[in-house]
Amino acid sequence: MRHETVSRGARRRAHHARFAPRFAILLLTIQLFGCPPARPPSRSGPTLDEDVQFPDEAAAAVPERHPASERVARGEALLVERQLDRAEAEFREAIAQSPEDPRAHLDLGLALELRDALGEAEASYRHALALDPGFPEAMNNLGLLLRDLGRLDEAIAMLRRAIESRPDYAEAHVNLAMAVEESGDRAGALVVYREAVRLAPNAALPRANLGMLLVELGQTDQAAIELRRALPLARGDAVALAAIGTGLRRAGDLAGAARAMQMAIEARPEGPTPALLAELALAQRGTGDLAAAEQSLVQALALGPDYAMGHYLLAGVLAARGALEEAIAHYEACLAAEPDGAVSERARRNLQTLRGALRTR
Repeated sequence: MRHETVSRGARRRAHHARFAPRFAILLLTIQLFGCPPARPPSRSGPTLDEDVQFPDEAAAAVPERHPASERVARGEALLVERQLDRAEAEFREAIAQSPEDPRAHLDLGLALELRDALGEAEASYRHALALDPGFPEAMNNLGLLLRDLGRLDEAIAMLRRAIESRPDYAEAHVNLAMAVEESGDRAGALVVYREAVRLAPNAALPRANLGMLLVELGQTDQAAIELRRALPLARGDAVALAAIGTGLRRAGDLAGAARAMQMAIEARPEGPTPALLAELALAQRGTGDLAAAEQSLVQALALGPDYAMGHYLLAGVLAARGALEEAIAHYEACLAAEPDGAVSERARRNLQTLRGALRTR
């Protein structure tokens, strides 16, 4: 299950409403001497799975529905710090003292969910709703949990209830859009994403999600516009920036993609990951800067020597500049790392082609 974080707006209210990112870092394969495709056929591929913050400014201005008791506030502070055991203990004590406190049950549900106790989390969210049937944060969290569990019809119904309870709830709109999209209704998801953008115009997540969906619908010009608008809003958020970079590359804005990926790397205090560097290399190669792409991939493999995709991509760059023996070595390393991986068949075909080309020199 994804790790979740409270939103910035929710943190101000300390309600810990949650959402999940839809975007993935898609390390898409490239042909031996070609450029990466502007629009791949699917979202398959490795995902970057980290915390994301959603600045729900409209929600931040909403008066608290259920003010926090001293113990609940203490638990919420611990939850933000990811001290899950201590947070859960505080929420359970709060419930023991005030069994009819919906906020304590909501927070306990999130603490349980973050520990992957999903059945207990669902029960806690439902208890919060039994105490307050119009509690939008509880509906949002329960709806997203149901989505994670694959119960899409229930999730969509619950998230619609959250929006009916609070029409300006941007986070719930994003979560509803993701659930609707996963149900196969992309047109319906597009409508909900656009409403989320209207409600939270200064938030990166709704625009990034909207842009990614537009890419998948083939509306690449409009997608690029939304993703470029999201870029300055995502400063400091490595996950959002990486998703925007991937979207821009798929929309055909390779220079913008490279810029976004570089910003994503700079936003990580712990430094780049091999996946981020590989995605940056794809954008750099797309702009024709093979030297920069090679440098990024060399750095990626220094961080992860067994990173099969890094070897595969670097082999393609080396082959494109005529370094066939080095390219062969990296295709072999790719296959050694993942003999049955996502790109193994392509690596074998390309390896055979290069060996043939080397023999005819």
